[in-house]
Amino acid sequence: MRVALEVRPDGIAWSVAPASPAQQFGFVECPPARRAEVLGSLVGELGWSGGLADLVLPMEQYQVFQMERPAGLDDAELADALKWKLRDLLEFSPTDAISDVFPFPADAARGRGELVNVVAARKSLLKELVALVQQSGLKPGRIDIAELALRNLAARLDPDSKGAALVHLRQNYGQMIICRGHTLYLSRRLDVSASGLRDAARQESVVQALALEMQRSLDYYESQMGQVPPAHIHLVAKDRDLPLASMLSSYLAAGVSNLDWAALGLESAVDSRCLPAWSAGLPLVGETGK
Repeated sequence: MRVALEVRPDGIAWSVAPASPAQQFGFVECPPARRAEVLGSLVGELGWSGGLADLVLPMEQYQVFQMERPAGLDDAELADALKWKLRDLLEFSPTDAISDVFPFPADAARGRGELVNVVAARKSLLKELVALVQQSGLKPGRIDIAELALRNLAARLDPDSKGAALVHLRQNYGQMIICRGHTLYLSRRLDVSASGLRDAARQESVVQALALEMQRSLDYYESQMGQVPPAHIHLVAKDRDLPLASMLSSYLAAGVSNLDWAALGLESAVDSRCLPAWSAGLPLVGETGK
């Protein structure tokens, strides 16, 4: 048994891994003070005791920086070698930082040398989350970040490795990623709220602002990373009654549509609140599992 968990300020999103069309997933709304009670109940009710729990961090729980890769170091040495460079960049104390690295695509560096993505998170937060997992009767597994979890889904939308763009809208912000095949090229936070999109008085200006941020991301991908932008953007939002995809399409060079879950073999849409946890359990195309 392996599950993926995203522990958020407003609740816990979960999915049993590996994700599949028949996969279980869900979201339980709860304040931080009730997390242990809620997760313990899930473990008992769903028979997860003794299983592995992979944690997925939402964007507000980590920072990512692009840094020049030091020459002559193995991959295993990079995180420690670059940690000292984070001191002036972090939004929290460097003494509380824990970091890791993942590749930056070589064909997007554009004369900036060999780069690497450095992820930093609060050590105290990760300890708290790991303790929560252990107290619930689960065993700590991997720790992932939202954009790499969503990358697993985007890779399935890009069978020809020409590029896929995915926008995931949460309650108080959105996240846009662009991938080619298994490789994450770009991740951007989008300043948009569900309440703004539902507010008739502000809706038009909110949609325009969101479209502008998405277009700027596509333009950056083309001008600064030297890549051909995807012609289409896949959208995942909680409020599917709002014709947001068509509203955005009128302001963007690329087409926008709600993600076609049937094309992925699902009979119904995944709850957007569970998308990062569900995606974390998706094996990358060509892999048999994690």
